[in-house]
Amino acid sequence: MLKKFSGLVKTVLYGKQVPFSEKLIELQGDEHLMRKIIDRDIKELIALERDVYFGETPWTKSAFLSEIHSPIPHLYICIVTKQAEIAGFIGSRLIGNDTHITNIAVGTAFQNRGMGKLLIDEVENFAIMNDCATLSLEVRLSNTDAQRLYRRLGFSARNIQKNYYTEDNEDALDMIKHLEVR
Repeated sequence: MLKKFSGLVKTVLYGKQVPFSEKLIELQGDEHLMRKIIDRDIKELIALERDVYFGETPWTKSAFLSEIHSPIPHLYICIVTKQAEIAGFIGSRLIGNDTHITNIAVGTAFQNRGMGKLLIDEVENFAIMNDCATLSLEVRLSNTDAQRLYRRLGFSARNIQKNYYTEDNEDALDMIKHLEVR
């Protein structure tokens, strides 16, 4: 516990927030914009969660606001279509020498196009720029499609967290990816 706390203190006191410059990306012939999440995006992020999580909204407006305005170094980005629709997003924060992926979602109409991989790759770059040794995340045990993607991207199972998801007490698979620090 003390090690985790000292890692958090180190992150808050000495962590550097690396700026994120928006960029145009191409996926399967379609051009999209990748940019930081801002306050006015939150309503659309919650709608995207409803789409992905079968009507549920795991994160509230206040949870999103707390994360994107946190003093802890973090990266919250989204991919926006030409029609100005948020197609997917990811959030992460630095804790010691780990970058923890707090939230990731890709709209059902945009899945299986490489968007999730692209978002995770951006967070991995952020982690490496911040000298992190690992990426971590939790995923529902029932979400085998996401687990398959994470394994393909180099994550491995670390342990099972019992009753992690409070709304239905489902267990989570804790996953980690070891990074090559420069």
